Amino acid sequence: MKLILIALLGLTLTQAVFVKRSNDPSRAIFTQLEAMEEHELGRKLLDTIALQLNNKAPLGDIAKMLQQLRENLILNQQEADQKHAQDEVDCETEIYQYNRRIDFASNEITESTQEIQTLSAKVEQLTQDVEDKQVQLDILNEQETQIREQRAEDAESFKKFENETENVIEAVEVIIQRLSSIQPDQEVLAALTQLNKIGASNPILALMQVASTFSAEQLNNVLGKLGEVSTQLAEALENARQTEIQAQLDFEALVVEIASQRESLSAAREDSERQLQDNQQALDLQKKRKEDATDELNAASSGKEQKEAECDSWRTQYAEDSEHRQQEISIIRQVEEILATKLSNVKVYLQERSSA
Repeated sequence: MKLILIALLGLTLTQAVFVKRSNDPSRAIFTQLEAMEEHELGRKLLDTIALQLNNKAPLGDIAKMLQQLRENLILNQQEADQKHAQDEVDCETEIYQYNRRIDFASNEITESTQEIQTLSAKVEQLTQDVEDKQVQLDILNEQETQIREQRAEDAESFKKFENETENVIEAVEVIIQRLSSIQPDQEVLAALTQLNKIGASNPILALMQVASTFSAEQLNNVLGKLGEVSTQLAEALENARQTEIQAQLDFEALVVEIASQRESLSAAREDSERQLQDNQQALDLQKKRKEDATDELNAASSGKEQKEAECDSWRTQYAEDSEHRQQEISIIRQVEEILATKLSNVKVYLQERSSA
């Protein structure tokens, strides 16, 4: 038994020395195994195989272990493929929803912006219209105040004129009545003597005293003139009364007209104010609509950007994991193939590896 072991050891050493030669046909196997050493899994597999061989484990157990590792990696890849496919569907669905939100928000911003422009113009126009109508109402009120003041002044002036004229007519009538009762052709000296007694205390009596010196013809002429004056004064008073009546009627008509204009303007202003309020409320709603749409656009755009970055990260990780997993599967297949066909070379390599 010892001789056999010595022979095997000698053979192994001979092979180990021989594989170092460039023309050794097992050099390709060694190159493969050395390449596996560059990979973490390759090193672990070779460590495990070396341990199993040292422990005299059956080759079938090693093969079964490698098969189980390979199948687990394949299963993991299949699960990763399924998850990746579902992730792609989720990414596409969520990005589609973000795009819909972005499109809707963009349309809302466009429409609300147009509405804001239209409503702003209406609000400005209605505001000016309300102000203009208020100015017209103020003018009407001022006009009414002025004509009322003027009417009051005119009425007072007429009343004064009426009273004065009536007094004059009454005085003229008294004079006519008194003059009609005097005797003409009185001596001038006697009349002057009487006037001196009367003095300035009673002008009518004084006038009668003077008139008493007139001849009958002169007195009749004076009475005629006074009658004409009385008639003219009466006619002037009547004309003034008619004019005053017409002025009052014109004033009342003008007041009614102003009241009608005021009522019409007030109704128009109130209508404009209602329209202004409605349009202002609509404008505020459109501004809120645009503000909300802008917030939604920003949120959707940010969400889409984050989702795209997340999906890109998933894809990168999936690609890296898949590549790494395929490398591990490839290494396991190579190990399985080498163990199945070149076990002796593996043993030699592992012996050299452990002694290095």
